[in-house]
Amino acid sequence: MDFTLRIARTAALIIGALVLALLCMGVLGLTARHLQVTLFDTDVKAERLAQKQDYLAAVPAAVENAPNVVVIFFDDLGWGDLSAYGNRLIRTPQMDQAAADGLQMTDFYAASPVCTPSRAALLTGRYPPRTGTDRHVFFPEDSFVGWGRRMLGWPNRLPKDEITLADVLGAAGYRTGMIGKWHLGGQAGHMPNEFGFDSWYGVLWSNDMFPLHLYRDGEIIQEDKRPGGWMSAEWDEQKPLGPGGIDQTTLTQSYTDEAVAFLEASSGAPFFLYLAHTFPHVPHYPSRDHAGTSDGGTYGDVVEDLDRSTGAILAALDRLGLSENTLVVITSDNGADYNGSAGSLRGRKQQILEGGQRVPMIVRWPGTVEAGRTSGAPAMNVDLFPTILSLAGLPLPQDRIIDGKDISDHLTDGQVLAERALFYFPVLSTPPGGIRKGDFKYLFNTGKQGRDRGHLSRLDLDAEAHELSARHLALAAELAAELDDKRAEIEANPRGWIE
Repeated sequence: MDFTLRIARTAALIIGALVLALLCMGVLGLTARHLQVTLFDTDVKAERLAQKQDYLAAVPAAVENAPNVVVIFFDDLGWGDLSAYGNRLIRTPQMDQAAADGLQMTDFYAASPVCTPSRAALLTGRYPPRTGTDRHVFFPEDSFVGWGRRMLGWPNRLPKDEITLADVLGAAGYRTGMIGKWHLGGQAGHMPNEFGFDSWYGVLWSNDMFPLHLYRDGEIIQEDKRPGGWMSAEWDEQKPLGPGGIDQTTLTQSYTDEAVAFLEASSGAPFFLYLAHTFPHVPHYPSRDHAGTSDGGTYGDVVEDLDRSTGAILAALDRLGLSENTLVVITSDNGADYNGSAGSLRGRKQQILEGGQRVPMIVRWPGTVEAGRTSGAPAMNVDLFPTILSLAGLPLPQDRIIDGKDISDHLTDGQVLAERALFYFPVLSTPPGGIRKGDFKYLFNTGKQGRDRGHLSRLDLDAEAHELSARHLALAAELAAELDDKRAEIEANPRGWIE
């Protein structure tokens, strides 16, 4: 008995020592990794940053009468959330009128079904892997997920060598301002003022993240003092973290006031205003003045607040005599999430089905963009970078792939867009998972157990329900091959540098 007990004790000591040794090694490894990413992590090479600086230094002044640009960018607004796109509960008369006064696009896409990569794509004209934003979304630096991303070697900030619309337009003499949600990093050197914006008022993160401070030009002007820790989040307005945070019921109005003030400060030089709204991302906080007034419920209240905000900005442009020389773009960063509507489309946020990436797109430019026109031409938010630079008479960077195409002639003159492939990027994947060309869409796989294979759809006649490869064998093979080529190209050169 004593011998057996001694054997058991010895074995327990050995196992305990091994477990302790493994724990110590794990702690030491995590500590070393933490020190590595904190002290030595860099996301750029000196020559790439120098190429960016050389390009910006050589950017000429914008052409005479270059348009002002206002981009109104909603967060999680679905393709079917506006009455102009068929919603029968939510009333959006201001955006409906903007569509009537300009161009409404029915087949416009965000470059990703989630926030961060889509925002990077709009500002740079590049697909998510090019900007290191291809692994879901960025998180606050002190959060568990933000720390985990760094430990895994996943980026949590837009690389300094990326060139944004604000960088280029600012170099060309534009006054540049950002209002609203950034979501492209929170470290010093990676905030809006370091990427070409002369001014910034807003928040760094999605409104469900913690902490959510309010900033002006990199300085916290309202600190989030809610109780919370490194794993805290607030997804439901009915389950708030507690008092002491930003009053989110006032966010849409404060953004609107800041935007109107920016417009009123115009002094003759062209301007670029990027208004990146916090809503209708969860949690849903409508303004107190209009809460409970929408037939679309709380979500409808929030969207109708955004509609009133858009109306106030368009009215300010009219009042200031700026409308006829101002291109206004109204769109969303991805498809609908909780309570939002994808309309007749299949899927929603975080999916590369149509409802996850197809979004509203309205273009208003009185006297230049024909009123009352509707376009079913496929296009994507990566197209805004080359399009806006073209309208301002500015050259594209030559050291990197710009995935977007100049669609200015389509916007202003209705010229037919040349057929091209658009690609869909899954949330946690570097290579694309789908391709659209013309009316057909091919997915690399469905993710369905037992039937995880390619899926061909015809988007003009069906909501991605029926798999049509057997009916269109040659087309399915052609799209599969083109998708495979793009996947291989991005895996070989994810950042898209041109040597």
